[in-house]
Amino acid sequence: MLDEIVKELETSPNQGGSVPLAQVRNWMNSDDTDTLGATYGFLSNAGQVNRVTPALEFEEVFSFMLKYFEYCFRTDPKSRWANGRYSAGWDLTGWFTQMWDEKRDRKYFEAIKSMLGKLYVEGDAGLKGCIEDSVIEHLFERKPIRKFFDDWQGDPDLRPAYEQGKAWVDGGGKSPLTESRVPRGT
Repeated sequence: MLDEIVKELETSPNQGGSVPLAQVRNWMNSDDTDTLGATYGFLSNAGQVNRVTPALEFEEVFSFMLKYFEYCFRTDPKSRWANGRYSAGWDLTGWFTQMWDEKRDRKYFEAIKSMLGKLYVEGDAGLKGCIEDSVIEHLFERKPIRKFFDDWQGDPDLRPAYEQGKAWVDGGGKSPLTESRVPRGT
């Protein structure tokens, strides 16, 4: 399966033919770390996604991405294709802010926040630190997103993450991770 995905990734979106939806769904349902990582790479490339026929629904891609990021946070894979824990956090931050800029339905942000909260509460110190450093600090650079996480202040288990994110911003922390990815004028 990995070879199939790599072949498609190596094909220019302008030059390649269609990729059957059933095949992509097969990749998305794999338990293999490298296959999941390569599938993530495929689904992160709009040109490649546009080749899928019939077209993938946003809900399906969202569900895969959420599952993929959770997998990477939990397992911190050492893989050629899959993200490690921190790079997954940085990618999730960019994905979250892109959807925020696209004004996606609040349910998607609630699902991500819920997943992050669950991982944070259940995680060891390494996972907690990763979520704080690679996600929360950077999401909090945007005041409306920070406000979206306000309920974490009142939760004794999540308050440390909230305070860490706030401290980052109050200390002048800034990164390119939360820059707008939506072209101006759209």
